Amino acid sequence: MERLRNTQQGQSIFDGEPAADGSSKQKAGPPAALDGQGYAPEASTLKEHLARAVDPDPRWRIRYQKRKVMQMIRNGREPTREELIRQRERQVVSHSPPVPTSTKKLTMLARQIVGKTVDEAIVQMKFSKKKAAREVKYELERARDLAIVQRGMGLGKHTGEILEKPKKIKTKEGRIIEVSDPTRLYVDESWVGKGPWRGMRIQYHARSRMSAMWRPTTRLAIVLKEEKTRIRQHEERVEKQAKAKPWVHLPNRPVTAQRPYYTW
Repeated sequence: MERLRNTQQGQSIFDGEPAADGSSKQKAGPPAALDGQGYAPEASTLKEHLARAVDPDPRWRIRYQKRKVMQMIRNGREPTREELIRQRERQVVSHSPPVPTSTKKLTMLARQIVGKTVDEAIVQMKFSKKKAAREVKYELERARDLAIVQRGMGLGKHTGEILEKPKKIKTKEGRIIEVSDPTRLYVDESWVGKGPWRGMRIQYHARSRMSAMWRPTTRLAIVLKEEKTRIRQHEERVEKQAKAKPWVHLPNRPVTAQRPYYTW
C-alpha cells in the first residue's frame, strides 16, 4: 500500500484525492512535461493507476468470488449460461433522477439512442432540438463515467485489447458495423418510467367547471455494454443459421383425411 500511495503522487489520474489519514495534503509531484505546443500529456497509464479503476477493491472481489463458489458447491449445481456470460462480459445500469417531462416525449429520445455507441448517442443528443435531449446527454455521460470508473469498461486502448483487423458484425437491429475495439461502450437498452408528480394546477373549463392538471416526471434507465457482447451475439446467430436444416416447401409425407367435399 505504501508503494501504491507513493506512485499516485504528482501527475496521476487520482491526483487531488485525500490521503489515508483524512488530510488533503499531498506531496507535490514533478511539473507536467509540456510538448512543443504547450499541452500537458494525457492521464497516467501505469498498471498501478489503472488497477484502481479496473479493480478498485480487490479484497472485496475475492471474498465475493469465494462466497459465490461456496454457494454453487453447496447447492450442487453447475453455473448456468447466464451466470457464465455475466462473468465474462460487463455491463452497467444507470437510473436517472426524475426528469420534468412526460414519458411520451422522453420515449422518442430513448428509442433514438438504442444500438448506438456512447459517443454517437452523445452527439445525437447534443444537436437534437428536443428540450429533454440535454437531460439524456447528461445521463449518457454519467453512465459512461460509471462504467469506466466502477466496472473498468472501455479501457481497451490502455490494456491492449485492440483487434489488429476490424471485424464486421451484424447487430440485432440489422445494421452492419465494424468493430476494432472490443471494449467500446454502446447503448444496449434504454427505457423510461413514470416518476412522482411534481405539482398540480387547476385547468378551467367552460360553464364554471374545472379539473386538476398534474405535472409529470419521468425516469430514464440506460444499460451500457461492451462490443464483446455484440460480437458474441453475432457469432451465435451465424452458428444457429449454419446449423438450421434446409426449408422444404413440399415435404414428402402421406396425404390423409381426404374428403369429397371441402372441410369448411
